[in-house]
Amino acid sequence: MSLKITNTNGFIIGGALNPSITQIYIRSNVDMNKQEFIYDQENEIEAVSIKTTARVTISGGMKENAINVQGINPAYWLNYSSTVSDMNILYLEIDEDLKAKLLEVNPEWVIEIVHLGVY
Repeated sequence: MSLKITNTNGFIIGGALNPSITQIYIRSNVDMNKQEFIYDQENEIEAVSIKTTARVTISGGMKENAINVQGINPAYWLNYSSTVSDMNILYLEIDEDLKAKLLEVNPEWVIEIVHLGVY
């Protein structure tokens, strides 16, 4: 899954505004080797936080880079619940967490979770 971000004003890439690029795609590249557990008040594992690299694709192309586009930091620690047993649900939770963090950066963006094909 990927996040499709639409901004009608274009995106700032490399310090310059690109008004012709109105859509970018972001895929979270998950590193399961780097994770931390988040505990609740009863010292039970409530969630898992994993290191994730936001891979940005411009104009829907297949080449992805870990780049900073308009406040999108390439590295995030994203959470998923500790009770997830289905990998599809796990990745959906990770994408939903990334979407929430990106909307904090810019609440005016239109962000949807989309399928771009098989990875």
